[in-house]
Amino acid sequence: MTSARRLSQLERARLDARRLLSARDLLRERVLGVREAHARYRDDGAVRTLHVAAQAYVDDLDALFGLPAKRVFMRDRPRPHKRRGGRIVYELHGLCHADGPIEVYTRTAAREQPVALLTLLDTLHHEWVHHFDFSAFRASVHCRGFYERLRQLHDPARDWLANGGRPRVPRG
Repeated sequence: MTSARRLSQLERARLDARRLLSARDLLRERVLGVREAHARYRDDGAVRTLHVAAQAYVDDLDALFGLPAKRVFMRDRPRPHKRRGGRIVYELHGLCHADGPIEVYTRTAAREQPVALLTLLDTLHHEWVHHFDFSAFRASVHCRGFYERLRQLHDPARDWLANGGRPRVPRG
């Protein structure tokens, strides 16, 4: 494999880091907005607030990467699942339809409780990366590149939440 081809594959695996860095403050605010909306949803079932926060986050990601707008629906119902022998063997966290919306299920399959914030964000990121792939490559598969793009969204969001919304300051 030539070095040019290897570089091309690496570039396709990653989101544009400069774009992510340039929008870091805005994306951090959106992640914290989802956190606040999730707390409200957990407390009083305000799924509309959660929907608005998630849609704003996805709208900003779409604009940042020049993608067509994608609708987001936060489904206030248990995750669809299958049981075998009384145990859950499969559950669907969310969907990204190539020509339709992103759907995220906000309640656990077994107990029908609100899902944890990090699980909700991970699902939203996962489905948005499918949207990115559909737009960029016309297909979306769970390959190394897909998980690299997912990690680029996932890691900063987890840091922001762990640090109370403050950017992490590198040591040294």
